[in-house]
Amino acid sequence: MTLRPTVAASATRLSTRVFCHLAQGGIVRGPAFKSQPQQAAGASYFTSKGFSTPSNRSHPRESIRTMATGAAAGPAKRVLVPIGTGSEDMEAVIVIDVLRRAGAEVVVASVEDSLEVKCSRGIKLVADVLMKNVASSETFDLIALPGGMPGAERLRDCAHLASLVAAQKGAGRLYAAICATPAVFLEAQGLIPAGAKATAHPAFSDKLREQGAVSQRVVVDGTLTTSRGPGTAFEFALSLVKQLYGEEKMAAVAGPMVMYPFSV
Repeated sequence: MTLRPTVAASATRLSTRVFCHLAQGGIVRGPAFKSQPQQAAGASYFTSKGFSTPSNRSHPRESIRTMATGAAAGPAKRVLVPIGTGSEDMEAVIVIDVLRRAGAEVVVASVEDSLEVKCSRGIKLVADVLMKNVASSETFDLIALPGGMPGAERLRDCAHLASLVAAQKGAGRLYAAICATPAVFLEAQGLIPAGAKATAHPAFSDKLREQGAVSQRVVVDGTLTTSRGPGTAFEFALSLVKQLYGEEKMAAVAGPMVMYPFSV
């Protein structure tokens, strides 16, 4: 779904002060910084004439290589976001949206037998491809797993997805999980490296105690990123943007979304 907001008031300058959790020593901390970065291509933004939105929104369904909504310098980073029945609505949509704003080519894959998936709060999402049709030879810069129940279990029980995530980990490429999924999927499949720090939804933290569970909102340890739930989904997604594209791109994406400074 493409939102086309209109804003009556004009602005002569957009000034944003973005406060995000930055990775330090594996744990995502929160130093504030000021930035007026260049606008991320493909995103809506303020100009002296109001809100401006690029008109090219075409995403041909026949090609999963044309799904990014914002262009990035050089080849787009490829991201796989699997979803299943009961996946957490906000976590799935926020991760997909934020990464596409950054210019990533996000492939949404259903672990079910149909492209349409009903999420945990009843929102229906239409995936780009069935997980079973994602070839084992496909290479992704990031695999990002939303949480939710029973969505986390549906992802865990997809043997093909588990194999892809294991290969991602083994190749030293980025992989991430939020909410119940770090415990229900990653821990259960032995996909959290020994000694690595990780976090999960408070209801599932006990399952991670032997894996060094911590209570930070977003945790980055090597190539693994974990987070806690719907309320941390924007921080989680922006952390993934930072890892894929760098701090400047993260700020460029956060600014037009009006991500005001916050503290936790």
